[in-house]
Amino acid sequence: MFKKNSIRIILSGLCLLLGFTFFQNTTYAAWSGVTVIVTEKIPGADCVPEGTGTWVTGRKFKCTVAGGFATVQAMLGGLIKYATFITALLGVLMIVFSGFQYATSAWDTKQQTAAVQRISKLVGGLVLLFLMALILNTIAPWIYG
Repeated sequence: MFKKNSIRIILSGLCLLLGFTFFQNTTYAAWSGVTVIVTEKIPGADCVPEGTGTWVTGRKFKCTVAGGFATVQAMLGGLIKYATFITALLGVLMIVFSGFQYATSAWDTKQQTAAVQRISKLVGGLVLLFLMALILNTIAPWIYG
């Protein structure tokens, strides 16, 4: 006998499969592209300035998102690039903060040890981050391309 969760998983997979085949139909209007007005440019979309708004009053962009998997790849690649940049920036700032903490700890060995451990963990994390970027660039060059 199937459990309730098994039935839910099978039904979810069936709905996903049917939805995927529905979206494969090129006559579906939304699949050919969607135009939206947003305040930030969408990575992978064709964005042009909308109106004459300034940054203070609210700038707007009219973005046309084309249908297809290439748009999803471009958006995902943009998000991964932004996340990598923010993570690297925060890591470097934390190394600077930990170095400042180490320099101002005077004779307190507990603070010095904590700062050195934090710096070594942050350097290891940054090395892993750049190795991840290298591996992703090797496997899926469209991400950082």
